[in-house]
Amino acid sequence: MREELIERLFELQDIKYRDFHSGLCPGIANIIGVRIPMQRKLAQEIARGDFRKFLAEAQNEYYEETMIEGFVIAKAKLDLAERLELLRRFVPKIDNWAVCDSVCASFKFREEDLPKVWDFILQYQSSTAEFELRLMLIMMLDYFLREEYVEQILLIVNGIEDEQYYGKMARAWLIAELFVKAREQTLKLLKHNNLAPWVQNKAIQKIRESYRVTPDDKQLLLNYKK
Repeated sequence: MREELIERLFELQDIKYRDFHSGLCPGIANIIGVRIPMQRKLAQEIARGDFRKFLAEAQNEYYEETMIEGFVIAKAKLDLAERLELLRRFVPKIDNWAVCDSVCASFKFREEDLPKVWDFILQYQSSTAEFELRLMLIMMLDYFLREEYVEQILLIVNGIEDEQYYGKMARAWLIAELFVKAREQTLKLLKHNNLAPWVQNKAIQKIRESYRVTPDDKQLLLNYKK
């Protein structure tokens, strides 16, 4: 099953896309060059078949192979407990922002499942692994920008001390989105100035780049740059 997938991936290879995408994922040398829509299509085919056999055989020799494994976990017919367990096993394979963010965005959780998903992602709150921490932050961004979670997210973001690049970028992005969703609480965080300087300044930059923020707020935020 795995061999058939790899063969199909190479049949779909686009060298120009591979070279372009490799530039977006520095240090990742195992990219075949298959566009995301085709990867999703292959994952859907697998999810409709013997996906457990695929997951049992899955490796991460190739970037696309890892991505498709994540898509299958997101799309296969599973109960929440099994899905989260498979995701837990998958997370250590993530070694770049593209797999992290694309897989995170692929789930369709039911409203009643969100508290358990929240508890699941909090296991990575103190992780020193760059992409475990980013996964938690991107999952917050994708599924938990809602009133009942805002204060908890702000407390967590404020308490993270990790200085790895992709974790810092995720924190800045999350803060920028929180400003749009919950201006007063997020502004309070920025006023307190407890964030690492790079994260504070990058968050302010991202907020000021948004079309959803007023010119007055963009000017105001300059007062809180470090």
